[in-house]
Amino acid sequence: MSDITKLTDKITADAEKKYQLQIKEAKKENEQQERIRRGQLEQEMSERLAFYEKEKRAAMFLEISDVHIQSRNKVLAAKQAVLDDLFEEALVRLNQMTATDFARFVESGIQQANLSGEVELVLGEKTAGLLDEAAIAKLHESVNDIQLQVSSKYIPRKGGFLLRQGAIEMNFIFDALLDANKEELSNTLLQMIFEQ
Repeated sequence: MSDITKLTDKITADAEKKYQLQIKEAKKENEQQERIRRGQLEQEMSERLAFYEKEKRAAMFLEISDVHIQSRNKVLAAKQAVLDDLFEEALVRLNQMTATDFARFVESGIQQANLSGEVELVLGEKTAGLLDEAAIAKLHESVNDIQLQVSSKYIPRKGGFLLRQGAIEMNFIFDALLDANKEELSNTLLQMIFEQ
């Protein structure tokens, strides 16, 4: 029976060794799987961090760009407000022109128009009172080839004048003159104001 005991002990010892070897290999394989999985997770985490960093950077650039655009729009709005105020002030001053200056302005406009024959002068309501009979008589003397007729009608709520000859109409209304030259004047004014 001692042989059976020895055989049993040997089988048990062999089984124990096999068991221990399998456990050792399983642990080794488990550790290897764990290392692989950990490496994959670290790689995935690194990729996600890079992606989020890239997204965050893109969002930051968009915010900076948005702030820049808003700032530029505020500057443009401020410049436009200054220009609007200047043109408004210019219109007020033109409408407050003295009688002598207005008579010179009308004479200059008639000469610029380079018309001949019968011409109708239509005054703006705001400046109609600036041309009296003496100023009109002086205009008749200063314009040679023109038979100037002053209209009894006025252009409502406007300053300046119109010259009409048939289908031709030359506009010297202050609003229209300012609007016609607004772009060129705006650039000049902006340079004078904001580049000093």
